Amino acid sequence: MPQSDAPGPKRHSMPAGMVFMRQGERGDRAWLIESGELEILLTTPTGTRRLGTVGKGAVVGEMALIDDGERSATVRSLTEVTCVEVTREAFRGLLKRSPPLASYILQGLIAAIRRDYGLAPTERIGNAVDFRSTTSFQKVVDRRMFREGYVFYNPNEPVSAAYLIQSGRVGVRRGFGTLGDEVASFGPGQLFGEIFLLTGQAPDVTAIASVGSICEVIDKKSFDDALSAMPPILKSLARIYIDQLTKSSRRRSAEG
Repeated sequence: MPQSDAPGPKRHSMPAGMVFMRQGERGDRAWLIESGELEILLTTPTGTRRLGTVGKGAVVGEMALIDDGERSATVRSLTEVTCVEVTREAFRGLLKRSPPLASYILQGLIAAIRRDYGLAPTERIGNAVDFRSTTSFQKVVDRRMFREGYVFYNPNEPVSAAYLIQSGRVGVRRGFGTLGDEVASFGPGQLFGEIFLLTGQAPDVTAIASVGSICEVIDKKSFDDALSAMPPILKSLARIYIDQLTKSSRRRSAEG
């Protein structure tokens, strides 16, 4: 793999047909594409399909660095590609310079994309305590207790806030009310409702407190402030993820 001996970020020139990463592998680096074209391939029980292609300005491989999960897809070069290697440590440094809510936003978006691909999301890195801060735009100021059976939102209802669980558990069920099958469960340190808040899409599920729970209630402005305070590369990635999930939701609605 040719590379420069100069200090700083490693720049590579890759031939066509090079596999940058394989779905299911652990990831320790990402790549910022300077030139060339790559294809993104997703393998499912029904076969392999192309999700799309990316080129100059794209970042590939970053999802596994942000949520410490497995590679969600295979990426292969279609042409000769020039790129800059980005290490896990570099991404962690970007997150450390961001508001604590930033890691929740990015990990939540990536989890939603993994689910959209039919893959299991990765457990969130960190805990609820690291979210709190003395900096005004980072601090959560609305902590509430919710009784068992409390409905946070129903299908097709606008979502005005997201919730960070401090104690207790919240279940997500298909359809209205408590009778639908549970499709997800959230506990302390986990955030829910943020995908609907960020994408503006109405939920297609019901979120219910499985037991008495204490949650931080986080409004849309807090998310907007956190997005604005992210380093440019993370801000750009968040916008790309939000756009991808919004388009996917609209496509499913049109097909359904």
